[in-house]
Amino acid sequence: MPSASLWRRLSAALGLCLALFSSLAFASDPAASTNDGPIVLDQRRATIPLAGRSLQLVDASGSLGIEEIASGLHERPWRLHRAGDRVRLDDHAALWLRFDVLMRNTDVHWELELARSGTDAIELYYRDSQGQWRVQRAGDRLPVRDWANPDRYPVFSLDVRPDETVRYWVRVEHARVPFSGVFQLHDHNSLREQRIHQQFGLGAYFGMAMLLTLVALVNMVVFRDAAFAAYALYITLLGLSLAASLGVAGQFLWPGLARWNQEAEFILLPLLGLVAMMFVRQVAQPRRIGRMLDRQCLLLAPLWLAGIVWDQLLPSPLSLQALTALVAICMAVVAAMLWKAWRSGDTWIRWFVVGMLPMLVTAALPVMRNFNLISSGFLSQYGMVIAAAMEAPILIYALLQRSQLQHEAQVRALALERTEPLTGLTHRPHFLQRLHDSLVRAERYGHQGAVLLVHLDNHAEINQRHGREIADRALVIAASQLRSVARDVDIAARMDDDSFALLMEGPVKNEQVLHTATSLVANGLRPSPRLPAGTTLRLRVVAALLPDAKGELAQDAGAHLEWLRQGMLTLSEDPRKAILRLNF
Repeated sequence: MPSASLWRRLSAALGLCLALFSSLAFASDPAASTNDGPIVLDQRRATIPLAGRSLQLVDASGSLGIEEIASGLHERPWRLHRAGDRVRLDDHAALWLRFDVLMRNTDVHWELELARSGTDAIELYYRDSQGQWRVQRAGDRLPVRDWANPDRYPVFSLDVRPDETVRYWVRVEHARVPFSGVFQLHDHNSLREQRIHQQFGLGAYFGMAMLLTLVALVNMVVFRDAAFAAYALYITLLGLSLAASLGVAGQFLWPGLARWNQEAEFILLPLLGLVAMMFVRQVAQPRRIGRMLDRQCLLLAPLWLAGIVWDQLLPSPLSLQALTALVAICMAVVAAMLWKAWRSGDTWIRWFVVGMLPMLVTAALPVMRNFNLISSGFLSQYGMVIAAAMEAPILIYALLQRSQLQHEAQVRALALERTEPLTGLTHRPHFLQRLHDSLVRAERYGHQGAVLLVHLDNHAEINQRHGREIADRALVIAASQLRSVARDVDIAARMDDDSFALLMEGPVKNEQVLHTATSLVANGLRPSPRLPAGTTLRLRVVAALLPDAKGELAQDAGAHLEWLRQGMLTLSEDPRKAILRLNF
């Protein structure tokens, strides 16, 4: 069970990781601080970032074309492009980057990569050896299959011109969300190797997500538990959202749907947050989180949906900021629900909280990015994937523990319908049904079973002398002794206040029935440490073979019990006798 100390250590570790990755995201290449001279592409480095090696300017109107930019017929100043730069591009505004390349290693092709997906439009311009303009395009306004190089991220090929400086211009349009992409130059082999590693890791996660979704659906059917249905919906939306935000979906799932690829992240991620909130509510349940938080969830859900619809019908920076603010509020509500659930103390719910915590922490990164508080980087792109891989097995374990506890409670509840609560023995109606079935089997297969009626003769005396608690304890001890002599196929029951019955399934022998009755009487006379000193159990036993050889009682279970009860009345007339055999 995750203890409070484990909770504190986990929070500290997550905070340390967040600080570490944030520092890595903001750190710039120490070797790249100026833009003096062209970028030399040789065998010494396979990957070169453009930060510190390129210039940028913002065209607020978006009206400047490549000829105006290249000829310098504008008054906008160029400034150094640095790591972590964040640029807000409203309406039709465009960001231009300029860099020079001197290619010395022509054994491999070199490519420019924008290491982020979701960019509206990006174009690479350069003049070929004949002085003609060449342009390559990518971005969400185009179907991925129509990109210059279809990939998860925009990738452009550089012109192979050995020992000649070539100038490149990059034009970026990215409205609503501040732009802070990472531009890098790779040799082709290095980029392909990098993609292989990335696809392997992402494939492992998405494969696990599909498997856990299937497991959740199976458990939903088996346990009839709505929490597994909510988990399946949550993990499915999580996988689709991550696939959309990482460019995997655009490359493999909908490569020809430009409009959907552009809007998928703005729809799926908010829907994921809504489903996550309702998933936590479903699992934690109102009795743990309290009425106030439960009502807040129910109030925020329609507001959240309205925000998504507003952002799609009338997209603007205001609609996105409002939706992002609503997401931040809902994250605070989820955090409060998890805290309340943790304080309930149940082991499985604490595992559930531990599983949800990494996702809650990393989900704050897109919110901070939309508010222009952080730049895009490794953690903002892959943080949720790492958190999802951590949480998935923990959540399914917690839900399985929850279902196991609920199943055990249901089994106990069903058992109470057939058992007597004080002694745990079968109650009279169920015993009569079992006795009837035994009589039918005995007649069909031609063998004999047996039934013993056991009476605690001194129960009233124990109650009068030591009180109700000790008298009840005596009944529990008698029931325990009855179970100790019963075989696996036999059934013991409590018939009334101080009487029990034992059905011995056939075939049985006379000696076996007599031995069982004798053992019961002898065990009762032994002192028990759970009873007052000098107090023993005086048990009287009436035994009969079933069915009776005379066949007068047929298969009437009630008549057989009445026959045994009359025998007990006869036995009680002789205080020196403890066992009465009716028909053997």
